[in-house]
Amino acid sequence: MKYLAMPLVAVFTLIGSTFANDLPKSIKVVEGPVNGAIITANGKKLSVYGVPHGKAKDFDAVLVTHHRRDLVWAARRVNGDKLQVIAPAAEKALIEQPQAYWDAFVQKRFHDYDQQSTKILTSPLNVTRWVQEGDTIDWQGISIKVLDTPGFTRGGVSYVAKIDGKTIAFTGDCIYGDGKLFDLYSLQDAIPEANIRGYHGHASRLGKLLPSLQKIAAEKPDVIVPARGPVIADPLNSIAKLTQRAKSVYHGYLSTNALYWYFKEDRMRMCADRVLGKTAQMELMPYSVHEETPDWIFVKGTSRMVISEDGHGFLLDCGSQNILKSIKELMKTGIVKKIDGIFVTHYHDDHTDAVQQASEDFNCPVYATPEYEDILENPEAYHMPAMTSNAIKDVTPLKDGHKMQWKEFGLTFHFFPGQTIYHGALQVKKQDEKPVFFIGDAFAPSGIDDYCLLNRNLIHDDDGFNLCFKKVRSLAPDYWLINEHIPYVFTFSDKELDYLESRYKSRIETLKSMFPWDDPNYGIDEQWAVFYPHGSQAAGDQQHALEVRITNHSPVERTFRVTPRVSSGLTINGTAERLTLKPRASGAVKISITTPKEPGNYVNTADIDSKDMHFRRWVEALVTVK
Repeated sequence: MKYLAMPLVAVFTLIGSTFANDLPKSIKVVEGPVNGAIITANGKKLSVYGVPHGKAKDFDAVLVTHHRRDLVWAARRVNGDKLQVIAPAAEKALIEQPQAYWDAFVQKRFHDYDQQSTKILTSPLNVTRWVQEGDTIDWQGISIKVLDTPGFTRGGVSYVAKIDGKTIAFTGDCIYGDGKLFDLYSLQDAIPEANIRGYHGHASRLGKLLPSLQKIAAEKPDVIVPARGPVIADPLNSIAKLTQRAKSVYHGYLSTNALYWYFKEDRMRMCADRVLGKTAQMELMPYSVHEETPDWIFVKGTSRMVISEDGHGFLLDCGSQNILKSIKELMKTGIVKKIDGIFVTHYHDDHTDAVQQASEDFNCPVYATPEYEDILENPEAYHMPAMTSNAIKDVTPLKDGHKMQWKEFGLTFHFFPGQTIYHGALQVKKQDEKPVFFIGDAFAPSGIDDYCLLNRNLIHDDDGFNLCFKKVRSLAPDYWLINEHIPYVFTFSDKELDYLESRYKSRIETLKSMFPWDDPNYGIDEQWAVFYPHGSQAAGDQQHALEVRITNHSPVERTFRVTPRVSSGLTINGTAERLTLKPRASGAVKISITTPKEPGNYVNTADIDSKDMHFRRWVEALVTVK
């Protein structure tokens, strides 16, 4: 059948931009939280991504590029007799059977080292055709080529078509506008060839995304219509910009990388090769000075214990039964007479699994700083990497800077958001000894432990590792750091700290150019908006309280609109709520739901809107009805 172009003028308006001259007349792009690309031919309509608002009737087909619910909602709006829904075969399970994901996630979210986005559908999408690279979609005389373009998700695709003499690429979330990305945390993943699991795979799907971008560039598109963000009128230049920024960020990450201590140069080279290229220069910081741990500190696994002259112990973390067993053996021999307290550096399971049992067995208090007291006491309420499922009862919160004299030791408690935002540190001073700073997992002799983006390593000047750098510098000139995974004490010279800080700040500057948001923390902090509790249990047919917590990372005041959405069976008691937050402030919107009578796992989601920031089905709460 001969292709007949319909005289439909393309309309796409964003702040200060009109792209009517860049698109064929038979394509209209409807702006929204997701772009709706509508192709018209012979009186028929096809949509890529869906229709974010307006009329969504009488369509022949809708093309989906990846599985995430914050994208797929727009495709669900499309209707038509004999509608074809086309989606990537590689993501079939997540699109077709999302309930299986959520049922497994009730337990899998604890001890989670895969580190994948949980923006999964809450109900199946009825797909009529699954596609992969090599497939062609023939519609009204238009041949639409399918490319496998993993990166933003593991199995995403792009669609490329020649329309009215122009090559148009629909690339999902592979690129956002002129050389930017929607976020970086969605790219966290394992690196099997280097035997690195998802937890340690900092933005590792850049190693998939960059080849995907080159595959798109090889099609020589005249225009890219991304799933979100502005239409891209100069695709090759925009792809080159994103490629350069991505490589700069990853090079900077490797240059300050704690994994170099654990995984050594060969495995780091494998990581670099995937993203930077096999001939690219890789920069690694030489190991800092490190020595044997002082004999008054007991070393076992991921725990340490300060032992006083009278045989009392002060324990730092307790992540396993083996650690408990070893301490009890010391007590049997009389080397240790009593445990007086436990300080928890952070919530990760290898530091916390046995803390509650240790507290009960030794009849001693558990200390932490207030910033992470709640995640220790209520782990079910969060979804963070490597969480324990063992709640710690009655944690004693001690504010940042609190001082305590214990035996012959001076103790100073610190909030220390290094490896994760929920992290503390303990400074211990013994007379005639160098101060020892127990820093959990925040630093290694080769750099900083920011290899998991889902840990929420914020990059404001006064939080995250920037705050940790300041605290370490305040210890100068003589001090030892202790990371409980490392059987040594170590220290950084002023020159080494200068190096770490300068490389880190340079990386932050690149991140500022990489995201479309007014603060780069939105691009590296998935939980700037989050349901609390994330997971909870409830009886059937009862009111159940939730809240959406929001952190305004922006340098300006923002008003956020929170619109709750529910899965089948749940009932919302109320409507959308607004929350106005000063710069860098946090707040919450309360939501009440009524649970169904039928037992099962239900997912409540919510939209988040603010000026120039619009996200659909963005946050989720998992409610298990007993």
